Amino acid sequence: MASLYFFVKHLETTKKKPLFFVAVIFAVLFHMSYSSILFIVFSQILWFYRAGEGDKKSRLSSFMFLNGLTLLFCFPWLLFLLLNLKGQPMMPPLQAKVDISFLSLLYGICHDWTPHHPLMVASAILLLLFPYLSEDRRNALVLLSILILPVGGLYLFCKVFDVAHFVSSRYFINFLPPLFISLSMSLRTIELRLKERRKPFRVALLFVVLFLASNFLILPLYYQSEKEDFRGLVNYLKVNLREGDKIFDMSMDYMPGILHYFGMLPDVRHYVIPFWKLSDGEIEYRRPFVYQGKVFVIYHSRNCCAQYVADGSRLWMVAGKTAAKMIKKNSALPLKGFFDGSFLNFSKFPEDASIYLFLWDPSSPGEKGIDMPIE
Repeated sequence: MASLYFFVKHLETTKKKPLFFVAVIFAVLFHMSYSSILFIVFSQILWFYRAGEGDKKSRLSSFMFLNGLTLLFCFPWLLFLLLNLKGQPMMPPLQAKVDISFLSLLYGICHDWTPHHPLMVASAILLLLFPYLSEDRRNALVLLSILILPVGGLYLFCKVFDVAHFVSSRYFINFLPPLFISLSMSLRTIELRLKERRKPFRVALLFVVLFLASNFLILPLYYQSEKEDFRGLVNYLKVNLREGDKIFDMSMDYMPGILHYFGMLPDVRHYVIPFWKLSDGEIEYRRPFVYQGKVFVIYHSRNCCAQYVADGSRLWMVAGKTAAKMIKKNSALPLKGFFDGSFLNFSKFPEDASIYLFLWDPSSPGEKGIDMPIE
């Protein structure tokens, strides 16, 4: 928000001093999160915003000044990356692949920033009416472009570089102030038009009430929101693991988190999980780790799980909700642990990322577990 303020301040006065503060804020954002690159790039659209009488030559020199200064502030870290990144993958090898579409990205952002359908529909109508009712259509289109183009830009980036990572509204959080500015200006324009026709109506007040009510309804869920509870899962395993026990990861997504909380840090940036080709042609992943002087192994394969208990060992099975439903439906294995993650924010909020822990103990076929529905 501060960077936008100083940016527009420069456009109004053509003075270079505000651009220094814009460059500093851009550099701070860049060092805090790479997701801010989207904001730094697409906020340049504001150069087309009419807020003063500066000519094109002065704007070109200001453009060069701002971006040159930003690059200078970011150069030490860029040099470090250039010297130390040697072909490492952009995504963790074990990261689950997620199909991304432009409409799903756009809907996910609207879903999180304008929660509940009444507010979402009202906001969409205001944004659509903004360029048609505004006296300065160019400025309205510039503001809307700052909201839409980053979504398209990230979508194209993911498609071109084959990135299949989940994308949530958090990656676009820097664009939330332009959304509020656009909505506010649209409401102001509508009220002015109604006033001109001698039909005054407090549209802005009505929208603010709707906005506050929608957010108050979802606010309690945000306070319950947390990441997947690997800490709780591993703490439970530390207490209940016995020598010879095995762990099976049903989805391959949980290995890094489990290894991390057992104190097994990766040798490089991401965990590398060895794999072997079995006699039946299937691939089996396995990663041993040491806890309290005892060696345990985490497995994953598409064939589960009789081969892991054939020698009489106990098998702990870590599963998400879908796999947990399948286990409970097809077997009588006891549910030993439930680690709540039902209000997680992946592609949109809330999404259920709870972890379920089952135990297959051949020596205790009638063992009892937690009696709870999986819905």
